[in-house]
Amino acid sequence: MIDILLATYNGQRFLKEQIESILSQTCNDWQLIIRDDGSDDNTLGIIKSYISRYPDKIKLIEDSLGKLGPAQNFNKLLEKSKNEYIMFCDQDDIWLPEKTELTLNKIKTAELSYPVIPILVHTDLKVVDADLNVIADSLWSYKKLEPLTGDKLTKIIYKNVVTGCTTMINKKAKQIIFPIPLQARVHDWWIAMNIAKQGRIFCIQTPTVLYRQHEKNIIGAKSKKMTISLFFQKLSKFLRQFFNDYNTIKRVYPKVNIFSLLVHNIRDTIQRRL
Repeated sequence: MIDILLATYNGQRFLKEQIESILSQTCNDWQLIIRDDGSDDNTLGIIKSYISRYPDKIKLIEDSLGKLGPAQNFNKLLEKSKNEYIMFCDQDDIWLPEKTELTLNKIKTAELSYPVIPILVHTDLKVVDADLNVIADSLWSYKKLEPLTGDKLTKIIYKNVVTGCTTMINKKAKQIIFPIPLQARVHDWWIAMNIAKQGRIFCIQTPTVLYRQHEKNIIGAKSKKMTISLFFQKLSKFLRQFFNDYNTIKRVYPKVNIFSLLVHNIRDTIQRRL
């Protein structure tokens, strides 16, 4: 059985399409666990309407913890997960029909060779706009990612190539990545670093997600025209995130060199702007 963990916040615009795409998976051996992070739109209404129709497949975590942010929202979902495999789901994408089946087959094959270690499987994505028009057939090519480096801790500490909404992990992986620390800016990088250190990461080149880019994306593939004001905003944000990420990486890889990390971050930022 697979636990699909869906973190929501003010997602009414696209949430129905995402849930419908999960219901349309060729593999049906899953349950969908949702935690809402304090939405003030109709997100909860949509969730509860689906629960009334599919009470055995969809569960809602209700608490009074308020707005935790994406990483800690997923942390609370992880806490509730009990099944052998776990997938992570964003509220505004669309899963292609064979996503669950492809990743499950891959992770089970990997476990035949590595039966006692944490394993993560992730895939490529198609980048689309809000109306599902294709921007790029491959996120990996679009963002100049090299997914084969994801299995090397000394590479992934500098550049994450694992996109959370394509990811499946086994229960052994949960044991080493939970809990996600408060300082972790994004859940997928934290998960990938730890599994690269103690387990194995495998990638599937087939896109399994329509990765929707729109004005409310927290993290995405969009680019903006650079202005002086935007430059200083981005510089300030870059420095804050850099020192936060440095401290997060040190928890996994204490030998990380701050100057080498800074050079890699600057180089990566420049390359993405070209």
